[in-house]
Amino acid sequence: MRVIFLASVLSLGFAGTAQAEQLQACNQDVESVVCQYYLEGVVDGAMMYKPNATGARIEADSYESRALKYRSGKRFQEANRTYCESRIPDRHVLVNGLAEAFSAGIIQNVESLNTVMYSLMDCQRLK
Repeated sequence: MRVIFLASVLSLGFAGTAQAEQLQACNQDVESVVCQYYLEGVVDGAMMYKPNATGARIEADSYESRALKYRSGKRFQEANRTYCESRIPDRHVLVNGLAEAFSAGIIQNVESLNTVMYSLMDCQRLK
């Protein structure tokens, strides 16, 4: 039991170190092989979860749902969700967008990487 716990703690520590090294590699040289593989992995991971993040359906029994039922809001939200599901961004465009953000100095940590990736994949027409 202790061995499994120790192994899991050590593996989490190594994962954080590896991620920090890759972010530093991208901040130093965006064209490096390590950085390009890292950016491609980030984009692949984001595209893998894109269908799950295209917009939540509104619960049928909530107050918001009943209010939207009598207006065009629910139809608009469903149309927007369907619109986003069918528009998966091009992988190459996303990798280039992340590389530009690293070159501009916008990405310094994982939180800023998440923010940039979210904004690149956001397809909502109107907020």
